[in-house]
Amino acid sequence: MYDPALQPTVLEKLETWGRLTESDLRAMLTPVDRIRLRDDMLKDLESEGLLTIRIVGDEPVFSLTERGGQWLREHRSGA
Repeated sequence: MYDPALQPTVLEKLETWGRLTESDLRAMLTPVDRIRLRDDMLKDLESEGLLTIRIVGDEPVFSLTERGGQWLREHRSGA
């Protein structure tokens, strides 16, 4: 089971950078957050339409969707 508190952190990184490889995303996280980052969380975010996952070469690449950006705006405003 993953920690849902990490979801905003991942989405904010993608908002800032547009798209990130899995290794780049992990490198940007704190050591504790790296441990908390689980593949099932990323797959859940994709199934919810908040990010996309594409395999480029041999590595997953994550991109924020419009819905993911909307989720961030709503949660920042407290709505």
